[in-house]
Amino acid sequence: MKKYLYVVLITLILFCATGYNKTIADIESSFYKEDFDSAIPKIRSLAEDSSTTDKLLYLMEAGIVFHSKGDYETSNKVFKQAEEFVDTEKTSVTGDTLSFIVNDTYSKFVGESFERVIIKQYLAMNSLMLHDVPNAKRYFKKVDYELRDMKVNDAKYKQNLFARYLDAIVSEEVGNYNDARVSYKNISEISPDNKDILADRYVLAVKEGDTKDQQKFAEGKSNILSFNSSLSQIEYNPNLAEVVIINEAGKAATKESKGKLAKEPIIQGALFKAVEIALRSEAQEGLTATAIMATVGLLAENPIPEYKKREENSANPIEILINSKKIGKTKIYNDYSETAIANFNDNYSSMVTKHIATIATKIVTAIVATETLAKASRSNNNNRKGNDALVEMVIRIFGSIITGYTVSNLIEPDLRCWRTLPSNFQIKRIFLEPGTYSFEFQSSGTRTMGEKNFKNLTVDKGKTTYINFRSL
Repeated sequence: MKKYLYVVLITLILFCATGYNKTIADIESSFYKEDFDSAIPKIRSLAEDSSTTDKLLYLMEAGIVFHSKGDYETSNKVFKQAEEFVDTEKTSVTGDTLSFIVNDTYSKFVGESFERVIIKQYLAMNSLMLHDVPNAKRYFKKVDYELRDMKVNDAKYKQNLFARYLDAIVSEEVGNYNDARVSYKNISEISPDNKDILADRYVLAVKEGDTKDQQKFAEGKSNILSFNSSLSQIEYNPNLAEVVIINEAGKAATKESKGKLAKEPIIQGALFKAVEIALRSEAQEGLTATAIMATVGLLAENPIPEYKKREENSANPIEILINSKKIGKTKIYNDYSETAIANFNDNYSSMVTKHIATIATKIVTAIVATETLAKASRSNNNNRKGNDALVEMVIRIFGSIITGYTVSNLIEPDLRCWRTLPSNFQIKRIFLEPGTYSFEFQSSGTRTMGEKNFKNLTVDKGKTTYINFRSL
């Protein structure tokens, strides 16, 4: 038992690792500067060589980097690896068993349910940009399966309306009108205030030749953006070309530290109480416990982080101009940042309970190890009995300080999160007479990643053209 405690103490003192955010920081900086030549080799290496602990995160980040560059084939290869990973891991990270000795951030990251849906969503989006509509539809079927499962087990706000809406549009494109109808119905049930769906239901009814539904959803006609070649608004008809504009806007909210544990006395008090109770069962008290707890209280970081939004103005809907004429704005259909924050807040109480129990165990282990080491010095100094008490006290004091400092370094929040993801996903559906048009996208303080040129874009009768970009 003593030997085990010595090993624990040494492990606590020597263990040190670089956090995920520090590792990804340089890549993230290069990515947002659009320096893909610098970001890609680094993220590729991390995605290929990382341990299973952070493997999924690096794959998710790499998938976004390649997607944003426009390398949709490589992005799909990476996201397929991520999909294979999550399909074998169905436990949410918030429900994962926390580690015992080492920092909690070293438990395996498996993502939240709504993040796993986004992986499949990107596989579908990449396929659309590669003009592989049948494959996109196959992935949207997988998305639908995940969302139906989530509808039973998760809160409504986790439903990905962007994926459902894009699935409906693709379903129409491949002639699977029933799937489109179901997707629109789901969106209406989840977001009854979204009146734009009435326009989509009317378009679907016209495509199907369903006069009953045309009458039922006739009020949606006024919301359809359909134009002739002069960009005067006209009535929708199936011979028009369809343009679907997808904007991945802003930077996703990220987990940030809330500062030192001392700044949140409620959590600190609960932690100290848990340690006090545990020490009674271990019959430990006195100088060691007091010194270690004082050090932890002063130096330890709050183990519970918080989500913070970044550059919120860059995530606003964006103005659409066709041939320099403003015709409307994109519409947010999935706000990842809001979903991540709401999900985190829903799990806050359970996270506090788990962290307190786990951290208390670490502290008690460290206290017992230090006490055992101090007491062992007495039995090892039989020939110098006069110095036993002094040696024991020195070991106890210095051991407490070192152990308290080390434990404090191990008590830190798990800040791992999907950092290259957009804050939200926006979409707009437009119908035009066949021809060639120039598209521009404007919003105060934003830019489109890659300075993508959508001028002189030819759209064809009865066909769908997808425009996808990232605004920052």
